[in-house]
Amino acid sequence: MFKRVAGKAVPHIIAVLVFLIVAVLYCRPVFQDKVLFQEDGLQWQGMAQNSYQYKATHGHFPLWSNGMFSGMPAYQIAMDDPQAVPIVGILYTVFTLWLMKPVSFFFLACVCFYFLTRILRINAYIGIIGALAYAYATYNPVIVAAGHDTKMQSIALLPAFIGSLILICEKKYWQGLALSALFTAMMAATGHMQIVYYAFIIAFFMFLGYAVPWIRQKDYRRLWKSATLIVIAAFVGLLNISVLIFTTYDSSKETVRGGSELASTQSNYTNNGLSDNAAFDFSMYKTEPFVMLVPDIFGGSTELELTTENSKAIRALQHMPPSVAQQVQDGLRFYWGGVGTLVSGPPYAGAIICFLALIGLFILGNKHKWWILAASLLAIAMSWGGYFESFNSMLLKLLPMYNKFRAPSMIIVIPTFLLCMLASLSLQKILDEGNTQAFWKKYKRGLLLTAGIFGLLVFFYVNFDYTSVQDRQLLQHASARSSKLGEYVQVVIDALKTDRQGLFFDSLTRSFLFIAAAALIIGLRIKSTRIRPVWVLGMLGVLSFADVMGMDLKYLNADNYQEKKEYQQNFAATHADSLILRDKGYYRVLDLRDGDSNTLSYGAMTAYFHRSIGGYHAAKLKIYEDLIDRQLYNFPHCMPSVNMLNTKYFIWPAPAGSPGKDSVSVNDGALGAAWFVNALQYEQNPQAVMNALTHFDPKDTAILFEADRSRVMVGAQQDAGQSQGIVGVRQVVDRPDAMGNMGPDPGRPGAGMTDALPDSAAKIRLVKNDNDEIVYQTESRTARFAVFSEIFYDRGWKAYVDYSGQESPIIRTNYVLRGLSIPAGHHNIRFTFHPQAYYLGRQLQWMANIILFVLIAAGIIITLEERNIRLPYLRWQRLLFTIFTAKK
Repeated sequence: MFKRVAGKAVPHIIAVLVFLIVAVLYCRPVFQDKVLFQEDGLQWQGMAQNSYQYKATHGHFPLWSNGMFSGMPAYQIAMDDPQAVPIVGILYTVFTLWLMKPVSFFFLACVCFYFLTRILRINAYIGIIGALAYAYATYNPVIVAAGHDTKMQSIALLPAFIGSLILICEKKYWQGLALSALFTAMMAATGHMQIVYYAFIIAFFMFLGYAVPWIRQKDYRRLWKSATLIVIAAFVGLLNISVLIFTTYDSSKETVRGGSELASTQSNYTNNGLSDNAAFDFSMYKTEPFVMLVPDIFGGSTELELTTENSKAIRALQHMPPSVAQQVQDGLRFYWGGVGTLVSGPPYAGAIICFLALIGLFILGNKHKWWILAASLLAIAMSWGGYFESFNSMLLKLLPMYNKFRAPSMIIVIPTFLLCMLASLSLQKILDEGNTQAFWKKYKRGLLLTAGIFGLLVFFYVNFDYTSVQDRQLLQHASARSSKLGEYVQVVIDALKTDRQGLFFDSLTRSFLFIAAAALIIGLRIKSTRIRPVWVLGMLGVLSFADVMGMDLKYLNADNYQEKKEYQQNFAATHADSLILRDKGYYRVLDLRDGDSNTLSYGAMTAYFHRSIGGYHAAKLKIYEDLIDRQLYNFPHCMPSVNMLNTKYFIWPAPAGSPGKDSVSVNDGALGAAWFVNALQYEQNPQAVMNALTHFDPKDTAILFEADRSRVMVGAQQDAGQSQGIVGVRQVVDRPDAMGNMGPDPGRPGAGMTDALPDSAAKIRLVKNDNDEIVYQTESRTARFAVFSEIFYDRGWKAYVDYSGQESPIIRTNYVLRGLSIPAGHHNIRFTFHPQAYYLGRQLQWMANIILFVLIAAGIIITLEERNIRLPYLRWQRLLFTIFTAKK
């Protein structure tokens, strides 16, 4: 029995060794003590540094971060859960053989796709070819180079998730249930919910492909059983990462993905999600998905390098005055497609893979090809985003949660995966039935379709204008400045158009030659039985891998790695950082070095050293995004907002010609951690509150919502034990107009201001701010209203006075801050962050981990029994098999 099992394992061992060797060779710089430089990876380290500093002291990550945007939920950045049974994490480590990144990413993608091919009963060596093609499809090295690690992990696990669902549909119920739950959990655990969403779209079409024949055969029992098990698997899998799912869902209601209170037709948000404009950022032109077949149709990448050989645009720049050339060059890109100005590389699936997939439409049966074609066509239509607005706007409204995501171009991962799957099935069919006249006729139809597509591409080559929206904008701006500059720009754009057309031609020729070689090999196989399958697989495998790897090396190669010492320089404190770090107090920093036109920095590296009022995150709190869009963008004409955020230091960029000479200035108007105000100004709605922030004195006045008026008074009555609420108040009927002048405002009923009698002896000071717990001490002769320079977030923050156990209401103040009614006397004020979503998720995660463990054990035992394999030390294997299968 051992010899029989060992013999069957040989192809799988070979597969794993091939995957390992290829991944190690491709990523060999990591074994040379080098580090992959990833811009987004650096940004993540900056945003996570505050959490890591906390963990170094407390042994676990905090739930709230003070690093960016004046504070935000830390579990949107970095999180651990020491209470959970780490099944998912352990198995991920095992599946990746403890390899370091990015080796582990490519190895895992190969293993998962190979697993799918085994479920589809595809030859092991075809599985190796398909796995390498999928793992090294050019989109994957591109996103790895950029630092999109979680996206790559999700993409790597996607084939195993789909394969597990196919097991259920193929009546391998226990094995499919266990593996579907496991891979659902593993894929969702990466935290990249957009790829998970796309995986569910594929799953829907896959199940539909099985369900239609069942319905026709009236096999409703199998239909409902399979559907039920798939739903159970998804439910158990998601519950295994309940902490991540619950906290993400809970916080999404308060992030930009949940819309904005200030939504308008001009904004990027609706009341409950992204607007069409924001959701359709990074849309592809309708012809752009052809880059899966011909990678450089639209220039490939936005990077324009001066070392580019044979570039007419570069030569045109070299004949210009250096000062003019520098201005012109900064606005030029080889890429001219619809996605925008940030494209690191094309989602190239491989010419041979696309060819095999096209052939499969004619040579394969109906079991998989039609649902694969339907899912691919839908994904391509969705990738068009704003360029097919009528259709995609409808999807934003109809598909649940779809309006939470951006970048329609990302959905091209669906056809990329499905093309590899279809190509693998096609290659298996060629080997099985490729020696008949009927098969040759089917094959010729595939050749004709491929020829038709190349004819269409030649038409595009001749008729494209090879200019981008950015080109036209650059020319317009240059011409507005001076006619001479406009002439220079026009010359360079004309040369750039020639470069782009040349890239298209070279890429088209390259793909055609690869396909011609593959078509010849397959044709010889069909026409002659003398060509052994091993030679066909060997030649096609080498060609298809060389095809994608030739593109991959343009976007992820040895130049993307740095020596460790060089890499660490990315985290070296500048002169300005060092000056600020001498101050050990509690304050925030406004970094103006990387912003545009005196706006705050949009990077996260400031948070590596300081508590920043800026930052970078795809799901920042929506109220803070509103503040950025309507106040902080206009520095220095937003000083009330800057001061109320306790912004003590400004970092200024180095003057031109003085690199590294960034400077620091002190903001004397910073209000500190907390303060008492003398007046409360009530406004009716969010827009009115935001408008009031432009002209007010945050040291003296707090701006509140009219809806909270009763909560402020009740809070004061409860704390002070006085019926009149805040002591010594009076209604003020004069209102500030839009220019800040006082005058009557009869048009806003209910709006008003209450003034408190000044109390010069009143004090409030910060005792500690420990991320999840903040403590203040107050002293006043009368009940007062305090404003705290901490971001309002009512999904977990609670306030207590004097540890009484009775919660005090936190009032949303100045649109983004917290306010609290404080009774007279000496008091300790304590804020604690205790989000229910986190703690509920942690409890459910325990139970789900146990269920998953049982499912995996059941799947293993049933598989062993079905193959008559007995584990030597498991005496109860047969009994457990009987229990799980309900057989006697």
